[in-house]
Amino acid sequence: MTPFPATRLAILNTLGSLHADPLHYDLQTLRSLVIQLAPDLLCADITREAWERGDLSQAPLEVRAALIPAISLTDTVLIPIAPSCQQFDDFRAPSGFRDWLARRFDALLRWGQRKADRPEAIHGIAFETFCHTVCVLEEITWTKADRQAYALRARTLVDNILAAIRRDPGGRVLVVVQCQWHHTIEPLLQTQAEGWLKIVHYQDL
Repeated sequence: MTPFPATRLAILNTLGSLHADPLHYDLQTLRSLVIQLAPDLLCADITREAWERGDLSQAPLEVRAALIPAISLTDTVLIPIAPSCQQFDDFRAPSGFRDWLARRFDALLRWGQRKADRPEAIHGIAFETFCHTVCVLEEITWTKADRQAYALRARTLVDNILAAIRRDPGGRVLVVVQCQWHHTIEPLLQTQAEGWLKIVHYQDL
């Protein structure tokens, strides 16, 4: 029996509500990217329950206004991978100085996202390093319980991505998540990239 070729997987980072702002990386650009890439599977940050009910009210803006319209124009299959509706911004520091500091880090990240502006820059080494650093600093301000919940959600996202790939190996998979998750889920995925899974830049998918 001929083995399946390695699954090619790329992570496409999004900016959450900032996609509605007048940036080059707006909702239309995100839709166009997904249509152009036309992956076999698109792993989206939405729960299976919400997807099966057709209830997008709690889904991130980019899922509702960009990903769903894009896949309706392609043969791409959407795979819901979220264990919950929580996003990075839902994990908070306790009130007081730590909350004040977390809000400053959040403002700094949004400043960096606006400065990067374009999808090529958002996926470049300079912004990814900046985003990783700011997010790690913000995570330090959270409670221990929130840090554990964040880590569990990231691990579950990865487990659901890997389960989807194992059900349908050898294809082209696009994982679309807000950029704050990238620095956590990519290393977890890299531990599985041993012959059967190849992680590539989104432009090389």
